[in-house]
Order: sequence, then structure tokens, then C-alpha cells
Amino acid sequence: MKSAKYLVLSVSVFALVSCASVPITDKNLPTPEIAAEWSESQHDNAGAIRQSSDVRNGWLDDLKMDDLSRFVEEVLINNPDFKAIAHRMEASGFGVKIARSSLFPAINANLATRRQRSNSLLVSNNNVSLGFDARWEADVWGRLSARTAGADADYTAARADYAGARLSLAAQVSQAWFDTMEAQAQVDLALKTVESFERAVHIVEKRFSRGLNTGLDLRLVVSNYEAARASLSRWEDQLGQQKRGLEILAGRYPSAKIISAGILPDINHDVPVGLPVNILARRPDLQSARTKLLSAGYSRQAADKDLLPSFSITASGSNSSANFSDLLRFDNVFWNLVGNITQPIFQGGRLRYAAKSEAALFEAEKQAFARILLAAFKEVEDALSSERSLKKQVKHTAIAAENAIAAENVALDQYSRGLIKISVLLESQRQSLSQQSQLLSIKKQRINNRIALHLALGGDFTITEGFQANITNDNDPKGDITEGKKL
Repeated sequence: MKSAKYLVLSVSVFALVSCASVPITDKNLPTPEIAAEWSESQHDNAGAIRQSSDVRNGWLDDLKMDDLSRFVEEVLINNPDFKAIAHRMEASGFGVKIARSSLFPAINANLATRRQRSNSLLVSNNNVSLGFDARWEADVWGRLSARTAGADADYTAARADYAGARLSLAAQVSQAWFDTMEAQAQVDLALKTVESFERAVHIVEKRFSRGLNTGLDLRLVVSNYEAARASLSRWEDQLGQQKRGLEILAGRYPSAKIISAGILPDINHDVPVGLPVNILARRPDLQSARTKLLSAGYSRQAADKDLLPSFSITASGSNSSANFSDLLRFDNVFWNLVGNITQPIFQGGRLRYAAKSEAALFEAEKQAFARILLAAFKEVEDALSSERSLKKQVKHTAIAAENAIAAENVALDQYSRGLIKISVLLESQRQSLSQQSQLLSIKKQRINNRIALHLALGGDFTITEGFQANITNDNDPKGDITEGKKL
């Protein structure tokens, strides 16, 4: 018994001092070199430093569109894909509990009954047995702690994936909303164009009836009119598709009944770029990649320690009797307590190759993190470049559209008085339609690019106080998760 006590004491001491060391820290991440490149990129062509500060949240409220904000709330509540991500996060939290349970003893109880009859003696015997067995492995080398830490890192990554999905879904919904607004504006423009071309047809018909122009003029203007009607039908179909896409995002039946009309908002302010450390800390996908790298490191540690001896204690006890009432009497109880030390000797190389495999996977995760980090900065640079370009395009296209509309009105008046040819009128009408349509498209592109820039910088959106989606996770080792105004 003394030796057993000493064994239990020794194993307990080893278990208390053992722990899984962190496999990688922020100093080991491939961020300094990339951050240095980012710093150099913060100078414009003239050498001036770009504006750089913390990324502001609340880009959804900046758009000042209550209907959109309410629709984003609805999508976050009802979107099937987003709810599936929430359930996967919940399952990952249970995985932490499963891994943590390996640090505690496993105890099982069994109850068995048996009835025997001897044909020769014609006697029946009853037997009832009650027993238990327990096993506990001491985490001497930190192998079990490493697996638990890896599971916890996986859960942290799942939480980051959930946050990233929330931000991405809000951006996707907002961009789809403005796609629908543009489609509605294009339909309205196409209707106005049809009406304008119809007036031109009436003017040409009157002049043709008076012999002031040829049938060629009439055919050309009718061709323009019918082409405009075809364009209207195409935009109406695209508008229906955009509306059905929005309804699917919200978990609604795709009936194309959603209303997202209005004037595309103008963007009159610039967005701070943000510092590299802000992006690394704010972007959920980078946080997820970092914790997945940690998980791979813990898996490597556990695989290395599988080669070391394992220390465990097993205990069992049982009692049997002919009657249930006698099971609680401990006169005939049998029990034993055994301490075990197990050292793998020959496994056909399974453990050794498993350790090499986990090491290779850990190195692969390092490269994956670097790739995701570079992709994040590329998204920022692309969005910034597009922001500068689209800002200029909106300005110049607006001037072009204003002049094209004025030219169309002048051409229509001059043609009705016989001062210009039909070709000039038709060209002015095409230019007016093209520039107005292009202005709508570029304004929408700039809005959607601004949303993409906020997303690339890790900026969160702000939603109204009325939205409070609470997800209570009983297995969450860090407590309940509550989604409120911001993550």
C-alpha cells in the first residue's frame, strides 16, 4: 500500500507541473517584414504619407439607410449558412470539453444479473454483481494538455470564423442591396429613355408626314426606340434576379417582392487606412489563421510526446450476491489498485511518422498564415487603388452625363426645327443614355468598393439597438457568447 501511495503522489506532482508550452508567439509570426513593406507603401507618388489611423466602425450607419440596416438584421437572424456556422462553432466548443475530459479520471459502473439451472440437480441459482472500474492517466509530459490547448485553439478559430462570417455577410448583403438599387435605377432610366425615344418617334413621324424627311430617318429612330424597350426588359429581368438574391440571403421565398428603391448615396469622405497591427488584430480571418497555426503547433507537441512513456492508475472493485439487498454489504467486496508505466517500443514506425507528419503540417500552417496575411494586405491595396480611381471616375462621368443630357435636349429641339440631321440626334440620345447608365454603375461600384475596403481593414458595422442575437453556449470555456451592437 505504501508503494501505491508513493506512486499516486509522484504521478500527481508530475501532473501539476506539466503543461503545454505555446508552440508559436507573435514574435515568430511572419509579420514584421510584411509590416515594413506596408509602411513603405503608405507614401503616395509625391512622397507624402497617406492618412493612417484606427479604422472607424459603423460604416453601415454612415450610409444612412434604415431599410438596409433593418434588412441586415433580418439576414443575420435568418440566413441558413450563417446559422450553420454558429452551430459549427457550438460543436467546436463541445470539442474543447471532450479534450479537457481526458485530464480527469474515467469511471465506469456495471451491474449484471445471471440465473443458472442445472438439469441434473434441478436447482436454479441467481447471481447479481455490481462493480466499477476507473482509469486516470497522469499528464506527465504535457501531451494531454497539448491536445486540450489545441482543441481550445480550434474553438477560438471557430469563434473568429463566426465573427468573420458575420462581417462578410453584412458586407455581402449591403453590396447586393446596392446592386438591386442600381438595377432599379437602371430600370427607371430605361423607362425615361423609352419615353424620350417615343417623343423622338412622334417628331420624326410628323416631319415624315409633311415630307420634311425621308423614311430612313423614321426607320432609324424607330430602331432606337425598340432597342430601348429591349434594354428596359433586360434591366427588369436583372432587377428581379437581384431581388430574389436578396430574399434568399434573408431566408425568404424568392418572390422578387422586396423593395430597395431610392437614390444611390454619394460618398464625400475618405477612409483612414489603418496601421498593420490594427489590421492583424481586427480582421477575424487573420485571428482564425493564427489560432489554427497554434492548434497545429499543439498537435505537433502531442505527437512528439506520444513517443514518451505514459503513466496511469487503474482501479476496479466488485461485489456479487444472490440477492440485490446483499449488494450493499461490503463483506465480499473485491478491489484492486494498479499503477502502470507504458513505453512504446515497436509500432512499425507509426508514432514516429505521425510526429513527422504533424511537424510538416505545422510548417504548412505557417506558410498558410503568411499567405492569408499577404492576401489581406492585397485586398487593402486593391480597394485603396480602386477607391482613388472610382472617385475620379464618378467626378468625370457626372460631368459627362450632365453635358450629354443637355446635348440631347438641344439636339431634339434643333432636329424638330430641321437644323441637324437625324444621325446627330440619335448619337446624342445614345450618349445621354450611356453616360447616365455608366454614372449609376460607377457610383454603385464605388459604394461597394468602399464596403470592401472597410471589410479589408477589419472595420465593423453598427446596427440598431433592436437587434440582439444571444447565443448561449453551455460548453463555452470562456462564458456565454453575446452578439450585440458589435463583435
